Amino acid sequence: MEYPHPMYPQARQSGLLIDQAGDETIVYDEERKEAHSLNRTASVVWRYADGAHSVPQLASLVGQELGIAPDTSLVEYALDELSRVHLIENGTKADDHSLSRRAAVRRMTFAGVSAIAIPAVLSIVAPTPAMAASGSQNGQGQNNNKQGPNQP
Repeated sequence: MEYPHPMYPQARQSGLLIDQAGDETIVYDEERKEAHSLNRTASVVWRYADGAHSVPQLASLVGQELGIAPDTSLVEYALDELSRVHLIENGTKADDHSLSRRAAVRRMTFAGVSAIAIPAVLSIVAPTPAMAASGSQNGQGQNNNKQGPNQP
């Protein structure tokens, strides 16, 4: 596999609001107005991606924290997902990689990685104030959906 990330990946920290919710990390990107939910595996990779740990070192740390065998494929997949949502400094876009997601998951499965350990990053775009205000309101605080017994 062609290595898509810097030798010592660096998690982005600026312009983000970060909160822990159980094993997950919720990251709000103030610049892009997107919220990301990182599952436990993606959270661990992102937390240890401090620019001082190589991918094999990250795999060892993730393995220790999750109680699984170290797996660089798992870390590379997590870095791919984190880069895709702009949470890794000087990461590449997922579209630039020759290894598809399906192939990466297959490779992790062959390596014995549990489905629970597969990194996941779920994202939503936060509505702008204008989008939130538009909804089904007419701007006067009145609902225009014409539902109810007296509506044609």
